[in-house]
Amino acid sequence: MSNIDRQLVGTNNTGETVTSYNPTNDTPDETDKKILQILQDNFPMVKQPYKHVAEQLNLTETQVLNRLQQLSQRGVTTKIGAVIDTSKIGLSAATLVALKVPQDKIDTVANIINQYQGVSHNFLREHQYNVWFTLRAQNQAELTKIIQEITQKAAVDPKDILNLPTKTCFKINVRFNMI
Repeated sequence: MSNIDRQLVGTNNTGETVTSYNPTNDTPDETDKKILQILQDNFPMVKQPYKHVAEQLNLTETQVLNRLQQLSQRGVTTKIGAVIDTSKIGLSAATLVALKVPQDKIDTVANIINQYQGVSHNFLREHQYNVWFTLRAQNQAELTKIIQEITQKAAVDPKDILNLPTKTCFKINVRFNMI
């Protein structure tokens, strides 16, 4: 993993994970895949969810938790958490932002972007617009204010910014068949 990738993956100021694409060569075994499939398709909404998963696979809760920890350490998983319809919790404005950032400032700019609560993805592309991030806010005015703050702190020229607001949101409910 390059230094840039490490800087583009982190947490924002509220502790939420900000993710970046980071391919790995570590392939989960069949048991890992079964655990991931259960958690992806039907996370058990019970008091001890990992114990419930363990019972389905004739494992102990500790074995399931250890496997999940190893998957996280190897970069196979980055987060296990809820998928929230942000429009239903008051975040109705969304955009994809692309910036032209000099190579020597990418880490600094990524760190600035990652400080904002509404950022869910922050990634590097091989393109003249090389730093991209997604952002959600309560309304368009707040979204504009945050973009202006980020670009001012990052010293990005306004002509080097693409703001691509969400017009229609399509939730595709991606599911991976692992087993």
